This record gives sequence, structure tokens and C-alpha cells, in this order.
Amino acid sequence: MLYLKFILIFLMFSFEIHADQTDKRLDQHFHTLKISHDEMEMNTSILAIWNIWLETNDVRIEKDFKKGLQLMQEGKLQASIIMFTKVIEKKPLFAEAWNKRATVYYLLGNFDSSVMDIKETLILEPRHFGALDGLGLIFIHLKEYEKAIDIYDKMLKIFPHNFSTLRKRDRLIKLFSPTI
Repeated sequence: MLYLKFILIFLMFSFEIHADQTDKRLDQHFHTLKISHDEMEMNTSILAIWNIWLETNDVRIEKDFKKGLQLMQEGKLQASIIMFTKVIEKKPLFAEAWNKRATVYYLLGNFDSSVMDIKETLILEPRHFGALDGLGLIFIHLKEYEKAIDIYDKMLKIFPHNFSTLRKRDRLIKLFSPTI
């Protein structure tokens, strides 16, 4: 019996477990976002994508990731950075840990660190509309409106009929970009 437990534990850590951005279920949801004109259908796919991105599928990081999320929700931002950093150190290919840490850096006003983590997120998951939106918000805050418009254009390649993204982009164009 002890031998069987050892083999099961060995197998759990021997195989690469697919995490968030590598999940095959994402492709269908992104396809829906690309073709849908229905806000309800898009929102359902967006929620499903977020739920998949939040899956760690790795017992080595699950506890730390959930703790980071909890600390973030409680407003304990420095402590959440520590937890997300632990997750990144253990599993650097887990895009959502980078994205969550980027969000915390944004909330702290540390835009340089946030942008660096957003870039890592986008390397791992180029379709990460949450990371793109965060980058757009940073550019708006820095009054780099044309860069923000470019970000929203990239988001519209992911979901071309998303009303919220269209509205943000059009508003930026109207208010800050007389040359476009």
C-alpha cells in the first residue's frame, strides 16, 4: 500500500499539468468572442475564460494562489504580492499569477512593475483581455492616449463586437485623438 502511494505521488509530480492559458477549452470560448454579437453570450464566454484562467491545476501553488487572491480582496496588497511572487517562482508559466500581481502593482500605483508583469502575462497568453485592459488603463493614467487606443484595438481583435471595449475605444478617440 505504501508503495502504491509513492507511485501515485511520483506520477502527480512527474507529468506537466496544464494550467490556465494552455487549457483546450479556451479555444471555443475565444471563438465565441470573435464571432458573437450577443452581449449575454459574450459575457458567458468571458466568465468561463476567467474561471479557466483562475484554475491552477497544481497542488504546489493552489494554496498560495488562493491566499494571494484572498489578501488582494482584503486590501492587503503587499502581502498578496508576496504570495503571487511565490506562485510565480514555483510555476513561472502560470499566466494568471503574473496578471494578478500586475493588478496589485497597479492598485499600488507601481505602474512600471505592473507593465512588466502584464508583458509576462501577454507572452504566456496573448489573448489575455484582462491584462490588455489593465495596460490600457495604465496608458490612460499616464496620458498616453494613442497607446491606450492601440490596446483597445488589440482587444477588439479578440472580441470585435464587445460593446464595452468599443465604447472605451471610441470615447478615447473622441476625447483625446483628433488625428485619428
